[in-house]
Amino acid sequence: MTGFDAPDRTGEQADATAHERVNLAVIGLGAISQSVHLPLIRRNADRIALTAVVDLSPSRAHGMAAASGAGVAAFDSIDALIAAVTAGEVAVDGAILATSGSHAPDVAKLVGAGIRVLAEKPLAFSLAEVEVLRAVADERGVDLADWVRVGYMKEHDPATAEAKALLERVELRAVTVEVLHPADGAQLAFANLQAPPTDVPADLVAALSAATDAAVETAIGDAAGDLPKLYTNVVLGSIVHDTGLLRHVVGGIGTVDRARHTGGFPGSLSLGGALAEHADVQWSVDWHFIPKYPEYRETVTFHHEEGSISLVFAVPYVLNVPTVLTVVENADRLGARRSETRWMQEEAFEHELRAFAALVAGLPAPGPSVDEGAADIVVGQRMLRALAEALGTPIDAGSEASASYP
Repeated sequence: MTGFDAPDRTGEQADATAHERVNLAVIGLGAISQSVHLPLIRRNADRIALTAVVDLSPSRAHGMAAASGAGVAAFDSIDALIAAVTAGEVAVDGAILATSGSHAPDVAKLVGAGIRVLAEKPLAFSLAEVEVLRAVADERGVDLADWVRVGYMKEHDPATAEAKALLERVELRAVTVEVLHPADGAQLAFANLQAPPTDVPADLVAALSAATDAAVETAIGDAAGDLPKLYTNVVLGSIVHDTGLLRHVVGGIGTVDRARHTGGFPGSLSLGGALAEHADVQWSVDWHFIPKYPEYRETVTFHHEEGSISLVFAVPYVLNVPTVLTVVENADRLGARRSETRWMQEEAFEHELRAFAALVAGLPAPGPSVDEGAADIVVGQRMLRALAEALGTPIDAGSEASASYP
């Protein structure tokens, strides 16, 4: 969603317009749905009705449907959900797509069935998948900007909005990102997640894995070593949040001039280059997987001619943990002024959900959609290409990432 000046709130803007209660399905019932999406739907029951859940595990789908209350239908595939919607057996206006891996093929199915979608990142692994989605929209005669949102919750954070407003008044000099990423188990211990299911058919898992491999090969070719996993799990699985944030706040990443990977997989990844709309401004991302690090921490700092503006994001799975905005600026008589602001009762995921509910009700506000998701895939491919070249194993000439991107 585009920036807004404090003290306005994205959620409050949606509140003013989304009077109609909408029917949502949640597709993919893993960690993010159990810890974030389903709890937020429950506490926004005045505007959202959960009518269906979908998971490859039939036992998990039926168990969560039963736990969610009467009237929630359970399905083990998107095709089964769409068939029930088409037959009038269940009402679904929109879907939260929280499955793992690429999302564009399932987004295409849902849009083709007349269901609006909030898809978790990344939108896709390849640009070819995005083009298929666009073809479906063209066939239906719909504008994807009114039908699809990509789950960049940081764009809905009031701290991000305030940083964006402040940056419009200064001359930017450099942008730095540092991510300290412990093992997922340490971040999710509080959530009491269900045990991994054991009833997903092995042939279905194999087919999905093959589809992922094909999409990744289209994107980056037959890349060597850990490069495919770095592309899917790190570059488009984690760093994409920062790629999207920089696109939203300062116009995005342009060139990728350096890349280095150390420490095995996933290890540490260091990247840098110039911004897209500020060619003389350098950006850097240092991403570190440290399994026993005490807590997840993500720091994004914008340095300008008179000081710095930084955002510190906590673990995303815990709701209502405030993002900290720190402003350091020059003061009179060689002094410095430092201030911290926290939005204690704000939740970026909740603002994102409310904005999506407004979209489903036919009252969309600007937000990250397919074009933005595709732009972030392009940046991810530039990152991977730079990394492959640094490792001395250039990617295949016929891949998407080998094209003449800056």
